Amino acid sequence: MNELSAVGVMSGSSLDGLDICYCDYNYIESKWQFQNLKGETIPFPEDIYSQLMRAAEFSGRKLTELDLRLGIWIGQMIRAFCQRHQYQPHVIGSHGHTVFHDPKEGYSIQIGSGQAIASYAKIPTINDFRSKDVLFGGAGAPLVPIGDKHLFSAYDVCINLGGIANLTINCEGSTRAFDVAPCNQILNKIANRMGLAFDQDGKMASSGNLLKSWYESLGTPFFYQKKGPKSISNEWVEQEVLSKLPQKENPQDLAFTYCKFVGDRIAESLSETVFNNVLLSGGGVYNKTLIGAIERALGLKVVVPKTEIINFKEALIFSFMAVLKLRKEVNVLKSVTGALKDTSSGVYYSP
Repeated sequence: MNELSAVGVMSGSSLDGLDICYCDYNYIESKWQFQNLKGETIPFPEDIYSQLMRAAEFSGRKLTELDLRLGIWIGQMIRAFCQRHQYQPHVIGSHGHTVFHDPKEGYSIQIGSGQAIASYAKIPTINDFRSKDVLFGGAGAPLVPIGDKHLFSAYDVCINLGGIANLTINCEGSTRAFDVAPCNQILNKIANRMGLAFDQDGKMASSGNLLKSWYESLGTPFFYQKKGPKSISNEWVEQEVLSKLPQKENPQDLAFTYCKFVGDRIAESLSETVFNNVLLSGGGVYNKTLIGAIERALGLKVVVPKTEIINFKEALIFSFMAVLKLRKEVNVLKSVTGALKDTSSGVYYSP
């Protein structure tokens, strides 16, 4: 099984759509190579979107119904995607949509039924990549570092600017990774105040000024003083940041200030690391004000990859995790989650 093809699917906390990607993998001379990466982002149907927004409030019965409905839809979307491009993947890797994530209590729940995906896509499917790590005392996050380690090892540091900003350090022997700060979840919420889904090119933030008192208050939670491994839950973002967004301040100033905050937290997280290059990915890459803040804080120019990797790196890595699971190899690293051991995680479903 040194040549495998896979589909990866990802639904992030920003709920901006379902990312689907296809990729071919080759294991040559003890190294992984990938090629033919192709991805699409498919908007959620309005009924599914509205339910996902409120899923954490649902009863067990209603959440089970949404789990099945989402899984069927994902399976249908994957099947249509593969038919359009004439793909015949060996496996699907699905992250699912996170509803609850509380590793201290021993659970992490992502919905999007794996059996429904497999049955409707007619392709073997692996999902639930977090639970096993959590059972061994890990945070169940981050998961992306296994891909950074094997697929993007040419970069000393890989930073993903998604709903939450996280980073992977590849240049210190063993791989280290952790969440840094809420990112697009906050910036998008600020943009919403201007009637925008997001801040296109960071134009709104570019006209803002620093709100010093709010900037200083943002860094007070203990999370920012902790060393990794560490992760951020959606519940934490709501409690510590979204619920405390100033109501009377200019949205441009809020956006500018938060871009600086993210850049400074990234630089602070890397203050004890010697690195030469940094790869960026995720939707935040399109926010020029955010990128400028990161580059000023780091004191170097960052590397922005081709569009397919910017948009679909997380989905790509979930497809890769499924490939590793098929081979019964480690796909979740204890060095980044804090678990007792590395694991080959995920649950397999036949069509």
